[in-house]
Formats: sequence, C-alpha cells, structure tokens
Amino acid sequence: MSTALSTIPTGALPAHFQTPDAAAAIAAANAAAAGGIKIGGFPRISIAGGKFHEVEGGEKRTYMAPAVAGQPPVPLMCLEAVIVAANPAITKTFYMGKFKDGDDGEPNCSSDNGMVPDSHIASPQHTACATCPQNQWGSKISESSGKEIKACSDSKRLVIIPAGDLGYKALALSVTASALKEWGAYAKALTAKGVPINGVVTNITFDANASYPKLMFSFGRFLNEAEYAQVLARVKGEDVQNIVSPTRADATPRIAPPAAAASGTCSGTCSGTCSGTCSGTCSGTCSGTCSAAGTRAGG
Repeated sequence: MSTALSTIPTGALPAHFQTPDAAAAIAAANAAAAGGIKIGGFPRISIAGGKFHEVEGGEKRTYMAPAVAGQPPVPLMCLEAVIVAANPAITKTFYMGKFKDGDDGEPNCSSDNGMVPDSHIASPQHTACATCPQNQWGSKISESSGKEIKACSDSKRLVIIPAGDLGYKALALSVTASALKEWGAYAKALTAKGVPINGVVTNITFDANASYPKLMFSFGRFLNEAEYAQVLARVKGEDVQNIVSPTRADATPRIAPPAAAASGTCSGTCSGTCSGTCSGTCSGTCSGTCSAAGTRAGG
C-alpha cells in the first residue's frame, strides 16, 4: 500500500487550520504522531578503517582508485571534492554504548546547533550543551590514547560533491574532533587569500602519521566559471539544506537554552524564582520573584 504523499494538496490550508489555536494543536498532534522518528536522512561519507565509503540506506560502497593494468584494485586515498556548504555550528553526538562507524542507530543525544539538544531527542542528557556533564573534558577516557576526552563528540558537518560530477547527489562528511584543527587551518588559509571555499576543488586525504582515520585538507584547483555557477545553484537545493539542517520529527517540544542571568529593572511583570541580582536593564522573560510589578528582587 502506497503512502501516496504526492496526493496531499498544496497551497493555502483551509481557514479553520490557520488560527493560532489550531496551529498549536496541529504542531502538538503531529509531533506526538511522529515523535522520535528521524525523517529522511541523507547519504554520507564514512571514513571507517581509513578508507572512503559512501553510505546510504544501510548500504555501504567503498570508493576505489582507478584501475591500473596488471595491478589489483586499491581503495581511493584522495577524495577530490567540492565543499558546497556546511553546518555553521559544531555538531554534537552522544552514545551511551560504544559507537561503531556505520551503525544506523540514532545517538542517545545530539545537537545540530551545538547549543541545545535536537528537538527529536526523547531523553536529552541536559538542557544546554555548555553545561552538560557529557560535554565536559574527562567525561570519557579514549580507548585509543587513554587520555581524557568528552563523552559527547564534536564534529563539523560538511556537504560535499565529487569534483568530477557536480550533478552528483550531495553527501555529508563529518570532520571529527581530531581533524577540526586541520580543517580550521585550511578554511583560514583560503579566507586569507579571498578564495571561496566552494569555489575550489579540495583534496581530502588521510593523515599518514595518525593511528586512526584523521582527515587532511589541501587545495586542488580553482573551479572554472561554469563549474562555480553550477555549485552556487546547488547551495539552496533541498538535498544540500537537508544535510546542513536535518529535518526531524519532534519527540518533545524543543528545549530552550537556559535564560541568561537577567539583570536590572524589568519592563514587564516578573514570574518565577529569581536567579540573580539585577544590575542593568532586563531583556526577554524575567525569571525572578518580584518585589513589585515590573521590578525584580535579587537573590
């Protein structure tokens, strides 16, 4: 039986669905119906075992180097790609157990914006990433180095396409914590020379001196005018944007970041328990017990 998504009407909703009360009820009902389910997903590049693999829908295909007569096939060690876009934040993922590359299971907690848990996470580890115990150094011991690390892993999610086929599907590539310094240095070098990062072919390789898969980045060549135009046209594509900011169903309402310590005289009526002393002008919602309407009491 087909889900027949294409038969859902497009255009304006009926008027009775457009009231503020109806919108809130619709959001709550739909979130409950799809709670905890990852919608869509996207193809990605895995670097398991120090090789490049394309992973999609549970299938993995290892990239192989062009065949050389008289020699056996070998894995591709330099991925020539164009970096079309990137998630501007440092993304975070946390697994209760030992994560193995290629696992399709969702992490126990994750954050696409690096600030608060994703809205589809049913049991977030904390309300804010900055103060989460799993995001502190020493919350985990590295199995490979024996050093203190964070249980919640940092990474930078890039969107890449093969330089030899700019019409190919967009692929996600996660720059793991160990390679963030190298990625930052490469991006900084391009910026210093006024070179657009999506206007060049980037050679993505592995650090030969590392005992684990660690990515390295270097300049390949400039894109020609036609190639650059094609890349720019793809930036706003749905496949690219789905990797930059994945769409997921909410399990619970999104957890707001903790309110900054508000200060000063409030412009409205306060409610709640005061968490600090006012010393300036409040902006936003006050979280303090008021000594009078409009004025917060410190403490």
